[in-house]
Amino acid sequence: MDPDGLISRIRQVLHDDPRVLAAWLSGSRGRGTADRHSDTDVWVVVSADDVPGFVEDWPATCGRISPTVLCQQVGGGPVFTAITPQWLRFDVAVGTPEDVAGRSRATLAPLFDRAGLNERLRPAGRPLPPDPGRVSALTTEFLRVLGLLPVVLGRHEYVVAASGAGLLRQLLIQLLLEDVAVEDRGGALRLAGLLPPGRLRMLAALPPVEATRASAVAVHLECARAFLPLARDLHDRCGLTWPADLDDALRRHLRAELGLELT
Repeated sequence: MDPDGLISRIRQVLHDDPRVLAAWLSGSRGRGTADRHSDTDVWVVVSADDVPGFVEDWPATCGRISPTVLCQQVGGGPVFTAITPQWLRFDVAVGTPEDVAGRSRATLAPLFDRAGLNERLRPAGRPLPPDPGRVSALTTEFLRVLGLLPVVLGRHEYVVAASGAGLLRQLLIQLLLEDVAVEDRGGALRLAGLLPPGRLRMLAALPPVEATRASAVAVHLECARAFLPLARDLHDRCGLTWPADLDDALRRHLRAELGLELT
């Protein structure tokens, strides 16, 4: 089975389920930017009363679409991921008619729509603003993880320090994506063409993550130099209060334990 065959089979199986009011391709296939490496994302709409049953039945529904080597629910919500024996990846997210007006027609391609829901999609062209809750959560987690540096260095746990450095890089990438004003920021495996060239070069120039004291310090500091000014800017733009007490305590902690100054 190739991707087109998989999509055809998804459409057929979902259409055969009377609970499914409409289904769209989402992700890169919905935006028309898919390449040979893209998975297949599908957004399915059922009535709110049918969500629990549809979720419970999904393993059997998935099996009718294709044999799989992986079929699992993601994060406990109505989102599923699957992989076929040919390593074709497909993800299905379940929504209700009340969710339709919040989605853009520029990011969805209809598979079928027996309830006329496509007309409820909002017009194309409204870019996503930064999410205040996400900006706040990313900032708090970044400061918390950065504050663990004296612990892992003091214990000479350089492998753990390397893991922390990698986490800070991921938090930085997630914050950079919050500053991208497009309708759909896409998946985790695509940054080229989404982040500006200067920010891609900045990420590429970050020090390598190695299980050494020098690498841990270098990566933590460089990530902080990139993260903190943008985080402050996004806090201002979102009308958020900067966590000054946490920030000040972190700076004192790094100064006292490691002699490090955050610029």
